[in-house]
Amino acid sequence: MFTIAKAKSEYGIWSSDQPALPAPGRGMVMVDVIAAGICGTDFHIYKWDKWSSGRIKTPMTIGHEFVGLISAIGDEVTGFEVGQRVSAECHIACGECGLCRTGNAHICEKTEIIGVDKAGAFAEQVVIPATNLWKVPDIIPDRQAAVFDPVGNAMHMVSTAEVTARDVLIVGGGPIGLFAAAIAKAHGARTVAVQEPNQARAAIAESLDLDLVVNPRHDDSRSKILELTNGHGPNVVLEVSGNGRALNDALDVAAPGATVALLGIPGGPVELDLGAKVVMKGIRLFGVTGRRMYETWYQVEAFMLKNPDLIDKVITHILPAREFAEGFKLMEEGACGKVVLDFQSLKTGAVK
Repeated sequence: MFTIAKAKSEYGIWSSDQPALPAPGRGMVMVDVIAAGICGTDFHIYKWDKWSSGRIKTPMTIGHEFVGLISAIGDEVTGFEVGQRVSAECHIACGECGLCRTGNAHICEKTEIIGVDKAGAFAEQVVIPATNLWKVPDIIPDRQAAVFDPVGNAMHMVSTAEVTARDVLIVGGGPIGLFAAAIAKAHGARTVAVQEPNQARAAIAESLDLDLVVNPRHDDSRSKILELTNGHGPNVVLEVSGNGRALNDALDVAAPGATVALLGIPGGPVELDLGAKVVMKGIRLFGVTGRRMYETWYQVEAFMLKNPDLIDKVITHILPAREFAEGFKLMEEGACGKVVLDFQSLKTGAVK
C-alpha cells in the first residue's frame, strides 16, 4: 500500500509499501482515494515546523482533502454503498458535547483531524466515520471534489462576514483566499479586492475578474483600496495570510464598523493596538475555523455546481501521487494555486 507519511526521521515525508488497512469497524467506511489536495497544514507537517513537531505523533499518514470510492462498509452503516463516490469532512467531532449538540461541532473541543490526529488520505485507502462522508454529485469532477474542504473554509469565512453589497478586501491570495474571492464575487459583494505580493498568485486572482488586485509591498496599495471604496475603506476584511503586519495594515484601511474575519493562522503572537484599531473603530472580529457541519458543505456543493470554471482557475496543478515532493516545492515557491495529487495514477487512468 502506497502512503505519504511523516516518520520519526528528520527527513519528513516518506513513501513505502504498507500492509492493507484492516476492515472498517462499526460505523466506519473504507474509501479508495482517487485524488487529494495538498493543504497548508500538510505543508507545515512537511516542513516539520514548531507547530507540527509539537502536535503530530509519528508515524502519521498525512492529508485530509480527498475524494474517493467506498470499498468497504462497517457494521451499522446505512445510506452508503460500495462503489459510491464521496468526499469527507476531516474534523471528527465527538457528537455528544454541548457544542456538537447546539450546531457548533466545527469547534468541538474533542475534535480529531484525519491526517493530523488519525491516519489521513495521502494513501491508497483511508478509513473514516460514515457520519463524516459527503456524497458527491456525478457532475462534479474528481479534481474539484478533492477540494471540498478548503473551498469550505473559504465559504465559511465569506458566509460569516455577510459580504453581499459590501466592499470586500481579501488579505492573502493563497488557494483559500482565491476561493474566497470567487465566492464573495458570486455572493454579490459590491467590490472584491485581493492583496497578494506573490506574482503567480496575483495572476490567478486577476483571472477571477475581480475589481482590484494589489501588491501590499507597493506604496500605492492603500490608496488604490481607498479609491475603490470611495475613500471609506472596505467594510469586510477576510484575513487568510496569517501575517501580523498584513493584519495591522488591513485594520488601518478598514472602514469604521467593518467586519474582519480571521482564518489565517500566524506563526506566533501578533501585536495589535486594540484601542485604536478595533475598539474606537467599532470593528467586529470573527475567528473562523473549519466548516460548519454540514451547512457549509451544502453551500459548497451549490457553488461548485454553478461555478465550476472558478474552481478550475484556482486548481493549477494535478500531479501523480508519487510526485508529491514537487507539489510541496511549488507551494514553498508560491508558484501555484491549489495542487491536487492524483492517486489514480498509482493504478491506471488519471484524475478528471
